[in-house]
Amino acid sequence: ANCLSIYVYSPSSVFHLGENCCFFFLVLGEFELAPFTHSQPTHSSRCKSLLASGFRNTQLFVLVAFDGACRVLKLTFLSDIGIRTLYCASSRIAGLFARPFRAVPVMAAFGCSRPIQAGDDAPGTFEDPEVVSEWLRDGSCVLVDVREETERNMHGLSLPGAISIGMGHIMFGANKPETEKLLDRIRSSDRIVCYTDFGVPESRCGAMCQWLVDSKGFSPKVLYRLKGGLQAWENKQLPTCKEGDDEWERAAARCWKGRSPAALPCWEITGGADKGGILVRAGKELGSAAIEERLSTGAIVEQLQLIGTRLCYRLVSGTGPGTGWISIEIKEKSLAKRVETPPALIEKRKEAATFEPLPRNAAPTPIEGGNNVQGNSNDDGLEEEVAAQMDGQAPLHMEGEKDMAGKTAVNDQVGSLTFDDEETVLEEEATPTPELEKPGSKKEEESFVSEAGRSVGSTAPVAPSVAGEIVVGGQVQILGLKARADLNGCRATVLLHDKVSGRFEVRAEGPKGPETVRCKPENLAVVVATQSANKARGDACFKQNQLDAAIEAYRTALANDREAKDDPEFAATLHSNIAAAYAKKGDHEAALKAAEAAIKLRPNWAKGHSRKGLSLLQMGRAAEAQASYIKAVQFEPTVDGYLAGLRQATEKLHERTTNATNRQTEAEKAKNEGNAALKAGNMPLAVAYYTMALAILGPTANGNQSLQQTLATYSSNRSAAFAKLQQWEWALADGEAAKKAAPNWFKAYLRIGSAYLGRNHAEHAYKTFLAASDLQGGYQDAMRDAAQALWSIPRLESPLARNRLARFSEDAQKAPNFARIFAISDVHIDHGDSVVKWAEGISATEFKNDILMVAGDLGDTFNAVQIGLKIFKRKFRRVFYVPGNHDMWIRPNTQDSTKLKFKDSICKLLAMLDMCEKIGAEMMPAEVMRGVFVVPLLSWWSSSVMGPGYRQDDNLVYDAFCKWPMGDQIAHKWFVQWNDVFVKRIQKLQKERNEKAQVVTFSHFLPHESLPAGGAPSLASYSIELQSQIESINTQCHIWGHTHCNASYCLNGVNYQQHSLMGAEYGHSPQARFLKVYDGKMVDQPRSHNVY
Repeated sequence: ANCLSIYVYSPSSVFHLGENCCFFFLVLGEFELAPFTHSQPTHSSRCKSLLASGFRNTQLFVLVAFDGACRVLKLTFLSDIGIRTLYCASSRIAGLFARPFRAVPVMAAFGCSRPIQAGDDAPGTFEDPEVVSEWLRDGSCVLVDVREETERNMHGLSLPGAISIGMGHIMFGANKPETEKLLDRIRSSDRIVCYTDFGVPESRCGAMCQWLVDSKGFSPKVLYRLKGGLQAWENKQLPTCKEGDDEWERAAARCWKGRSPAALPCWEITGGADKGGILVRAGKELGSAAIEERLSTGAIVEQLQLIGTRLCYRLVSGTGPGTGWISIEIKEKSLAKRVETPPALIEKRKEAATFEPLPRNAAPTPIEGGNNVQGNSNDDGLEEEVAAQMDGQAPLHMEGEKDMAGKTAVNDQVGSLTFDDEETVLEEEATPTPELEKPGSKKEEESFVSEAGRSVGSTAPVAPSVAGEIVVGGQVQILGLKARADLNGCRATVLLHDKVSGRFEVRAEGPKGPETVRCKPENLAVVVATQSANKARGDACFKQNQLDAAIEAYRTALANDREAKDDPEFAATLHSNIAAAYAKKGDHEAALKAAEAAIKLRPNWAKGHSRKGLSLLQMGRAAEAQASYIKAVQFEPTVDGYLAGLRQATEKLHERTTNATNRQTEAEKAKNEGNAALKAGNMPLAVAYYTMALAILGPTANGNQSLQQTLATYSSNRSAAFAKLQQWEWALADGEAAKKAAPNWFKAYLRIGSAYLGRNHAEHAYKTFLAASDLQGGYQDAMRDAAQALWSIPRLESPLARNRLARFSEDAQKAPNFARIFAISDVHIDHGDSVVKWAEGISATEFKNDILMVAGDLGDTFNAVQIGLKIFKRKFRRVFYVPGNHDMWIRPNTQDSTKLKFKDSICKLLAMLDMCEKIGAEMMPAEVMRGVFVVPLLSWWSSSVMGPGYRQDDNLVYDAFCKWPMGDQIAHKWFVQWNDVFVKRIQKLQKERNEKAQVVTFSHFLPHESLPAGGAPSLASYSIELQSQIESINTQCHIWGHTHCNASYCLNGVNYQQHSLMGAEYGHSPQARFLKVYDGKMVDQPRSHNVY
């Protein structure tokens, strides 16, 4: 009752007034008094008078400060009315005030559960900036900036990739939906690091950690605080940036932008042990069709929906249908129990959500692998086409028992240990399931146009740019093209920027209609949006919801501004904004007239047709609204507002058609129109008709398996149209929709795989196509498309490959004597306990700063390779590895074939790359010290060297445990292509530096025909294509393995050395040593080095 509260806030803050208190607002130095209700602000002088008369000699004065605004406020006038005590929100705020005030930092602001300073027991371990910097580089943490907006603006800098969640968001609910979305993105993070300016124990970062634990259910184990805050970070000269710039975006993509929400609840199947698993049905009802295959006991499933005791699931591990409905209990007998989400599943969901815009110069086959269209057995109305064979590429086939008919398998001695009990870093093989937010999810119709035409291609506002800078979403004019001179002078919208090639992908209004092309920056001129003072005034009024004033300003611009008379596009924008203002007022008659005026000036502008469609829809003229939205989608098919409007108009038009058969008939008509448009090459119109088909059939398809298949067909067709437009996110979203509607339809998987390939996610595309090959009718088409993905992988252009390539230069500035380099091969860690004992006995201190090269044959199984690399990684700072023939085996009756279910040896290789990345081992080259390169050369044998006493025998199948989709005689070409990427990079570096580097390479197979194969079969030992790669980068030393014959040869100036742990009979010395090849310089005659 005897208290005055002052709340310092920024205009963007959200606040609520209580019923029996008065809040005195200080808005960046201005005074407003709002007692009891949300009354209009009064003049500041009256505020002072009321303050003096109503609160003189007030004992308690509560100050709640946000956004750092209290730093610049002068509150000395408070002493004039007798106020002496200030209760502040934090000690930092209290420290800003001197006499005559007594500042007490104990405020729990406006009923909040705690002060906005941290308590003594707040969660969040303090970590040094250097440690957090390493986490940030690895992408293994998420940074949360707890400062308020004004504080961030005053400082001007942020940490790379940091998410901004100020305490004001928490205390006053500001931007709550956005905050919740951010929290969902980071919930599965292993580390969340909160920071403020100074990072002391009472800083707000501790309060943020407390709130995340108490209110949002985060585990205290994942929460950290940045010791010393931003100030300590800068003192260490660690990288800072501005929020939204390139460095910030790269870190955000690495750490959290690709994250999906945390995994759904998981269940373990406990019933059905005596029946081979439990029964799965296609629908929720117990009377729905039963699926033939049972869900295995012990399987882990992800909960999609739980209704009573009926669970709709998605399979995570185990065997059985990928999805379906099960009962979790029957007659009080439990069939399933809730379990914690497997960590590997969380990792997979994070990876699957990552979908960076990395376009290809040549788009992959979007429609069943080709460019022409025809009918097929699945009757989706689209035609198959024959895919062109890539140069040097063999058609794929999966090797099975039938391939071995009449032949003899030749496999080397197998290991005696399987390590099946070892926790596997890799999640079980499954089709990647991305959870990608559709682009343009913002409601387009709620916006107005503040720059001429900027909404083309996206509903999101265009980021402010430097004058003349080409930005995504901006308008450009095409100039100086030679190959496509017909496009010169055409207006275009920038869709994306490929930073690798430096080119921009733009959507142009060409002579043949809209089309997507890629241009160099010099072939694009920025179209500067026309602006005027009256329009700017109208825009400001619109944003403040002063709609009549906005309309008056736009009309004044039309009547008086020269820009409106000289530029029809600018005039159309004004009419469009008038339509938006009238629509917001609810006056759709006036909005329709304004929209038609905009269309008259700019007939091919999607925004104008969309404005018209909205008003017609609100006026009950659904058919006309549908026609308008069709035109809008034709001009811009990837604006969600236009597609949503078309869906709504179509649904309204058919809302009285309740008969499912009639609806399906109408939907088929729309689909057929879409097919005709697609065959004619009019992809935007095809998108429009497929959208209508989905809208017509969707409301009646729930629970009807036949109609769900039809919906899948419509989504699949629209995915194909989006793929033709190279709009891969949209193509992926529709592919996923098709898969959801028809989980066992191979064509849905083909759509998903094509979308992955369009964005250079070749690894995901390959595995998706392989999943399609297992589905009925999908083998031939899937394997054809898988071939394209397979031969795209060794180009190393995918986001996964680029992330791994980032380690190439991380130690490039270290001194040449920083570390030693050692080598070993053929460890075969699964050949008896003695090998494991030898590895575990390696000194834990001798090599902690050194580098180890492992030249293949570490183990027969995935788990064995993982065990060996983990042990070596504990002993050495960096471990480089290439797989050998044993490593690439998929042995029967091991987890590789029973649990991990590697479909082929490429899948196993991709899994080992993932595993190496997770445990810190490496399979790609690096400059490990200044001018010193370690280069793993992946390889496979080719039957090109016939040793003494050997003859070609087509009945012998060497390394029959391997499964090469391109065939074992072609596999070596795949690895040569992989190595070429690094060879060219190192050659370029040496040329730029004009110096020969110190290079050590290593491979498993023999790179030179003069090297002896010993007792190994020569036809399965040599990969002589490596020789030219080795010599082209001036290699001084090359390590090879495979033959278990330690020897040294000097050939063409290269010292070739083998240092195998295992002997010819798979025995080894318990005192075996590593080979030292570098110690401040290349060792002229490498010698063994004690491991103890």
